[in-house]
Amino acid sequence: MSDLVKALAARAPSIQTLTRGISTADQVSRGYGHTLQEICRQPEAWQAIASQLRDCVLPSVESSDGLILVGSGSSHFIGVALAPTLQVNLERPVRAVSAGEILLSPDAYVNSKRCPTVVSFGRSGDSPESIAVADLIFDRWPQCEQIFVTCNPSGRLATAYESAPQIRTVVLGSNVNDQSLVMTSSFTSLWLAGRGLGVRASDSAVPAIASSLAEMGQGLLLDHSERLAELACRSFDRAVFLGSGPRLGAALEAELKMLEMCAGRVTTYAESYLGLRHGPMAGLTNRSLLVAFISTNNRRRAYELDLLNEVQQKELGLCVVYCGSNLPSQIKDSDSRLSIEYGVSSLLGDDDLVAIDVLVGQLLGFFRCLHERLKPDAPSETGVIDRVVPSFPTYSP
Repeated sequence: MSDLVKALAARAPSIQTLTRGISTADQVSRGYGHTLQEICRQPEAWQAIASQLRDCVLPSVESSDGLILVGSGSSHFIGVALAPTLQVNLERPVRAVSAGEILLSPDAYVNSKRCPTVVSFGRSGDSPESIAVADLIFDRWPQCEQIFVTCNPSGRLATAYESAPQIRTVVLGSNVNDQSLVMTSSFTSLWLAGRGLGVRASDSAVPAIASSLAEMGQGLLLDHSERLAELACRSFDRAVFLGSGPRLGAALEAELKMLEMCAGRVTTYAESYLGLRHGPMAGLTNRSLLVAFISTNNRRRAYELDLLNEVQQKELGLCVVYCGSNLPSQIKDSDSRLSIEYGVSSLLGDDDLVAIDVLVGQLLGFFRCLHERLKPDAPSETGVIDRVVPSFPTYSP
């Protein structure tokens, strides 16, 4: 058991119940040990991987006409969270496209006249869509450079193209190759690796970002785990997650964590703040949990707070949860409002707080899973979903 989990158990009764006098092996046998350790190891993991980022991939990115960020499920949401940041930093077109969409309509994204660098994210590196897309681009457009970012050193993304000069591979390692069904530390680590594409190899920005995120993430775990555990046990049957810009990607991932870990027992969706008015607000009921990731940008934040005020004026939702850095002091905790303060950092903005937002979603999903008497390591009791999507037939375009 890590030092952070021990410290957390001393401060959070819900964690103490899961760990006191229970070995790590017994926690695993009870169905939550992997997920608990994987969530809690993230601050340490972010610092550990920061030094290995960028050097082997940046030359390809700098010479590119643009980027397509590819993944499936959570790995696609990594791209959604990164695309706005990388497009600004690289001053090149950057799009997040699911691997499935490229597989179905490859010519809509890559052709002989438009050949961006394709960056594929994958925990296992064995997802059938990811492999099919990598093979398709390699065969049809060999001039296209590809970057594979994966956690699994033995997966096909890590091993299949080792000798191909137009393909570069970043393997983050087994330490963040989550054993749980759901992606937790693998998601934030892959995201951090992608964050490194937006800075120069000589820049110290990513290690500094990782260090600040680690401090903030550890603070969130120690200060707010118990509050999130209590929140997860409230009588909601829907959970809605809101985010703007890069943090919409975090909202999508947080929503998926709740859905996966509760085996669909909680209905979930994610939306942008302004998008909520255009129909999705109809889904808010008096048993809806609304989790709002609040921007650090003053202009963006003004729009977000206006929307949340409207929601509360309409008496929608069981509880609105304000999550962010340097939250407005007028947000007072009550039965219908809760603030999760990340702390203040002069270095971290919306581009970076994705990792902390996702950590909130992971904790909510984890504790709700236990409340539903499911096992976080394998919450899909009937095998509806798997850790790695099984192989399926693919067809030539």
